[in-house]
Amino acid sequence: MNRRTHLALILGCFAALLVGCRTERDTAEVPRRERPQAGAPRAFMLGFTDTPSALTPEAYTATFDLASNYGEMILVQRAVAWSDFLPDEKPSDALRDQTVRARQAATERGLTLAIAIDPFDPAARGRLQGLPQKYAGKTLADADLRKAFVADAVFVARNAKPAYLALGLEVNTTFERNPDGYRAFIEAYREAYDAVKTASPATIVFPGFQYEELLGILPDLPPHPPRWQLLEAYNGKIDLLGITTYPSFVYEVARKVPPGYYGDIAKQTKLPVAFLSAGFASAAGRDNLNSSTPPEQRRYLQRLIEDADAFASPFVIWYAGRDPAFAQSRPFDLLGSLGLRDAHDQTKEAWEIWETTSNRPFDPLTPPRTPTPVPATSRR
Repeated sequence: MNRRTHLALILGCFAALLVGCRTERDTAEVPRRERPQAGAPRAFMLGFTDTPSALTPEAYTATFDLASNYGEMILVQRAVAWSDFLPDEKPSDALRDQTVRARQAATERGLTLAIAIDPFDPAARGRLQGLPQKYAGKTLADADLRKAFVADAVFVARNAKPAYLALGLEVNTTFERNPDGYRAFIEAYREAYDAVKTASPATIVFPGFQYEELLGILPDLPPHPPRWQLLEAYNGKIDLLGITTYPSFVYEVARKVPPGYYGDIAKQTKLPVAFLSAGFASAAGRDNLNSSTPPEQRRYLQRLIEDADAFASPFVIWYAGRDPAFAQSRPFDLLGSLGLRDAHDQTKEAWEIWETTSNRPFDPLTPPRTPTPVPATSRR
């Protein structure tokens, strides 16, 4: 497996497994942390994706609890529900319940809800995932599939009422594998954008881009110049630039990540820059993928927070609050050390950075600033 596949697995590889885990808890039962306020204000919300430490309803709920006590946001990820929106079909009660539960779970905890609907196969981004057999091999150029994609986006906007809605994840990886399929996606995306804005004008809508692929720096693949021109197709139909970024799949340690790693973004767009999902391993990967350690994860997170301050980003979402203990077999083991806490909920070195940052008062009007003031002990 090459590193492109490693990255593709990061967002979405567990989506189908998580469906049965999703639940909600009565508001009175939600554990509350008295969060002190200390330090300079931050413009960005903190949050986690809904990846749990185990495939149980309790672990899934605990992910929401962790986000509410040490952040302000949760990202719920799922595939397009094609079968619910194709001709002569209607949304199932199960899909409606799942969508409403996500909204309720976030609301009960005071969390800002972000949802990502991904039409592409996480392990092979050149194709659509989960298509009914009748549509196997087709792209969003197919009228039925395009209408289903748009209808699902509108369904989520109306029923979940997310503050943020990502339509497509790591879409530039599809451009690299299937340019025709990517062009069909752009047309469907632009139609979905307009439909969502009609249904829910306040929802912030955007596609997700994979940053390392955007730069053309993935090892084991032909390098290419940064593909900033891909942003042009979304002009007028994109509310922020959302990126997923996992430098430990490219660099052995955080110290080798170049200075100003994210700096070129501000030269390419005037859009707000949000970290839709970020992660850095805290342990060495197999096959010499990296030689990371808990201190290296800590170093990367500190730099990420400083960059978010410099951008005055809307949000920073970390891939996993806790290590996914069920990620043991290949290829899922590559995700096993991305959490800031281990699967037994013991904190890693990077957690201090996260907790300290979460204690800084959140104020979205905070202007760009750098560097982030942190205790001297945080720069070990």
